[in-house]
Amino acid sequence: MYRKLLFSLLLPVILLSLSCGHGKDSSGNRGKADSAAVLMNEKARHDTLAAEISRFLKDPCFRSAIVGYVIYDFTKGLPKVIFEHNGSLGMTPASTQKILTTAAALEIFGEPIFKEVTVTNLFSVNWRANRLMQKIGQEKYGKYDFLHGSQAVMEYWEERGIDTRGLNLIDGSGRSHDNIATPRLLAEVLFKMTTSSVFPVFYNSLPLAGISGTMHKWLVGSCGEGRIRAKTGSLGGVRSYAGYVRTLSGKKLIFTLIINNYGCRTKVLKAKVEELMIGMVRL
Repeated sequence: MYRKLLFSLLLPVILLSLSCGHGKDSSGNRGKADSAAVLMNEKARHDTLAAEISRFLKDPCFRSAIVGYVIYDFTKGLPKVIFEHNGSLGMTPASTQKILTTAAALEIFGEPIFKEVTVTNLFSVNWRANRLMQKIGQEKYGKYDFLHGSQAVMEYWEERGIDTRGLNLIDGSGRSHDNIATPRLLAEVLFKMTTSSVFPVFYNSLPLAGISGTMHKWLVGSCGEGRIRAKTGSLGGVRSYAGYVRTLSGKKLIFTLIINNYGCRTKVLKAKVEELMIGMVRL
């Protein structure tokens, strides 16, 4: 009886030690890690990610930074907030803002711009995103410029039921530090798109970790490779990430992470964000 009790207490720890890491691994070892993560009970997986997020926020790299994130679980259809910090805080989103432009453009114009949206998101092409925004302004107001384009995009999402309070769009690409969006708003748009007829196009336009676009060097050889599709963003002092996660246990997540004014080298920050992403994949 005591042996069985001891085994039940140690099982989550044993399984966690088997779960995926960052380094390259053989497909066999990765398969064992995947199976172990699936077997780990849900509470243990949740607590593990909570600990990973806590370490992330306390890291010296972010001592003077403003960090905002939202993680939704939408496995059962409706989004459930499982982790959030500064979710309603207006922040500089950098190129994750392209989500607002490209998603709206897809729904407004449809098939004629499928290829353009895919190239725009996959490789984060600023001039294409700006052109799409101005095209949206022209469609609604007959004016091909940033003023009417930004207004049209903000109104589009407000009409779709998105809370746009605090949203400020200067361009369609996210290249201005004066662009403002909240982590929650980006997450809500990502969820809204899951119900859209053009979702497959939008989803596949986002870079795939370890494989394509601006994510092709991320999570290579780890269990996160091929499991995260996300738009990335970078400006001076700004890094941002927003997209979808397929976890090892079969959950479907939406996440937004925005970091303003970080205080470490970009290479170091990337490694820390990768740790957090792997934590989400393990959930």
